[in-house]
Amino acid sequence: MRLPALLSLLCLLTALVHAGPARRVVSLAPHTTELVLAAGGQERLVAAVPADAPLPSGVLRLSAIGGLDRERLLALRPDLVVAWTSGNRPADLAWLRRQGIPVYASEPRDLARIAEDIRALGRLMGTRARAEQAARRFLATLARGCARAPAREVYVDIWDHPAMSLGGRHWLNDALTRAGLRNTFAQVDRGVFSVEREALMARGALPRLQLRDGVPLGARALGRPGPAVAGAVQQLCRQRRSLHPAPAGETGRY
Repeated sequence: MRLPALLSLLCLLTALVHAGPARRVVSLAPHTTELVLAAGGQERLVAAVPADAPLPSGVLRLSAIGGLDRERLLALRPDLVVAWTSGNRPADLAWLRRQGIPVYASEPRDLARIAEDIRALGRLMGTRARAEQAARRFLATLARGCARAPAREVYVDIWDHPAMSLGGRHWLNDALTRAGLRNTFAQVDRGVFSVEREALMARGALPRLQLRDGVPLGARALGRPGPAVAGAVQQLCRQRRSLHPAPAGETGRY
């Protein structure tokens, strides 16, 4: 775990020492909801932005659109809010902290960090054993990937109009590597960015990876850094075997 994240976790644990483990947890993003549930927080979750699976019974459904409904959140009396650093508004996260509400902010830079998030939430909620089991299952599933296969270059299709893809500063590159794939824009020192028409046309022959199900290469679970990514990597390995052989000289440059 990186030093800033470790220091943040230590501060949270210190704040919860006297109050005990968190009992009323609010999750503000789909992937943080998956993290809380994987860490054993089903009975502690009081409100959440849903992911794909239905929320546990009695959990209030929150919207992922717009800013935080501050009055509504205060009425929930949370003792831990789990947020997404780049997905939730910084002003809302700062406001939560000013209210004295502990905030655990998730921002995985690679897949190993997802397992760290699960373990950290287990410590905060007093569900350490279940969280450890979930983290180990996640890492074990990742280890069954196909990273040793010759890397196949792909274009990551984030959006069509305008065309958007990924640079090298995104956790999804780790998932691609573990599936024996290589982002054609990995050398671009950015996260999500708009692709110029000429660069897109130059890569027209590359397999197109999409963040949805029902396509030759892709999976919906690749759209968020949650526990389901491990299964999505396995899916990519199976799909990779069905790709046409790479034509000579297909590698592009940006």
